[in-house]
Amino acid sequence: MDWLPIVALALLAFALMWLTRNPLCDGDPSVRDLGPQCGDSGTTTLSGLCYLVCWLAGLGYALWNFGLRQGRTGASLGKGMLDIRVLDATTLQPVGFWRSTIRQLAHVVDVAPLGLGLLWPLWDRRHQTFADKLASTVAVSGTR
Repeated sequence: MDWLPIVALALLAFALMWLTRNPLCDGDPSVRDLGPQCGDSGTTTLSGLCYLVCWLAGLGYALWNFGLRQGRTGASLGKGMLDIRVLDATTLQPVGFWRSTIRQLAHVVDVAPLGLGLLWPLWDRRHQTFADKLASTVAVSGTR
């Protein structure tokens, strides 16, 4: 659920870039002598701007959802729907913007060793991923 708006904005970026392209540049523009107008990719300034705005909106949403919201309340939008919170491992308080953002980026470590970090909570005593261990956080549910 957390990633749906980001994926939607990425798809919108590609769609807007395609819709605002210069259609004369499709195929071989050298036949029509449009080389300078088409450049290397056939995109226009408007299409590049639409692409940039959508990606910046996705980045802004990710920083708000995973950094600010999860950092202050312990739950991103998706975690809130499932009644899951990410808290400090010792104080059980929300971890703040920077630790929440760093934890999110540290999920690369979970995936790098063939996804082992994502399976680690199945047998870990505190049910932590590698990213949780690095950020000293724990994910808890309302029932636990």
